[in-house]
Amino acid sequence: MMKATLSAIFMSAMLLAAPSGAFAAGGYIQASSEEDQIVAAANKGQLVTMKSTDAAKGLKNNNGVVILDQSGTYFTIVGVQVGSRGGTGLVRLWFQTNGKDADNTNCEQLVPTADFTTVMISQGVGEYKKGDKINAMISGSATGIGLVYKKPAGEPAVPSVIFSAWKID
Repeated sequence: MMKATLSAIFMSAMLLAAPSGAFAAGGYIQASSEEDQIVAAANKGQLVTMKSTDAAKGLKNNNGVVILDQSGTYFTIVGVQVGSRGGTGLVRLWFQTNGKDADNTNCEQLVPTADFTTVMISQGVGEYKKGDKINAMISGSATGIGLVYKKPAGEPAVPSVIFSAWKID
């Protein structure tokens, strides 16, 4: 469900931008994780890791830190599967650039029960320089909650995170 939703958002953005040629010369990346990423300490930010680079042109993924190969304007989006491994509370998600929190990118989702899961998305457009590093962070109000990975029988995996970025100008 999350991959289909993110794919639909990506395709909609591409259709809107395609007539202007915005994607002609830009790089892109999609990275994901097939691991749970559970809050280790309450109310303390932790890096969202991604060991898989699903597709890329120019941009590099260093276990969740995406390194840009060109200066310009980029669209970034991160979708996470929020859930529990025994806890309840608020999970928060935001972007960082070069290790500094990006303004107005934080979002939060309440995990009310131990069997609850949902998708949460943060996205943005920003001006970056060649070599800038972009990553996502999470925190939670309690341990036992965070980003959860699932592998339904006979179906594709539900990654704990899918991160996409592409140069639009």
